[in-house]
Amino acid sequence: MRRIATALVILLCAASGLALAQYGGMGQGGKGSSAAKPDFSMTASYIEACSCDMFCPCYFNTRSTHHHDGEYCRANLVLKVDKGYYKNTKLDGAKVWLANDLGSDWSTGKDAWMVVTYDSAVTAEQKTALNDILPQLYPIKFERLGTDVVPISWNVDTRDGVATAKMGNGKGEVTLERVAGDAKGQEVVIHNLKYWGAQSNTGFRMWKSKREYYEGHNKKIDYSGTNGFLITITYSGSAKAAASD
Repeated sequence: MRRIATALVILLCAASGLALAQYGGMGQGGKGSSAAKPDFSMTASYIEACSCDMFCPCYFNTRSTHHHDGEYCRANLVLKVDKGYYKNTKLDGAKVWLANDLGSDWSTGKDAWMVVTYDSAVTAEQKTALNDILPQLYPIKFERLGTDVVPISWNVDTRDGVATAKMGNGKGEVTLERVAGDAKGQEVVIHNLKYWGAQSNTGFRMWKSKREYYEGHNKKIDYSGTNGFLITITYSGSAKAAASD
């Protein structure tokens, strides 16, 4: 009898150990606790401006603002990858300038176009990676007018409240000035608002455009005193077929 009791204790202990081992290897939904690493992941900061008044109506509507000469949202999005990778390619420090128009109905991409300019320091591998990442981050049917390679400077001066991005060929500039809030020393920041396909962001920091300019591929953007903001996003996902140009 004693042997039987001892055997039962051993069996119960073994069963408990197996259950604990299985439980320890399970996460939510019965999957392993170690999630598969995404093909790419990046944290990127932006100096961004557009032709609309503050703040971007496109984030709350499916159509662009009706200006006196039509419906459009002409913008310059200048991003710098703070930290990131694409498969085995490191993306840290890569800078890209996206000059575009969301068109009259940005939910469909009607009349929308984009020109992608890479900083001259971006490598061929980084370029291929970003050619895959960016269309996923901005899933709108832009007419892609072309790509360029130009030196891009990118700087945010929090002390003086000025942010500036410039193209080395003089064909692009975004200069923003920080909007003063009611509380001294605190920026005006909009939270709980999604930035395109990014999974998260640190908030839209209100820095009004002093000048937004781009010229190239038979397109010209030139505004002052319009919408502008700074933002840092985090975005990750799966690789798809990437264009080489």
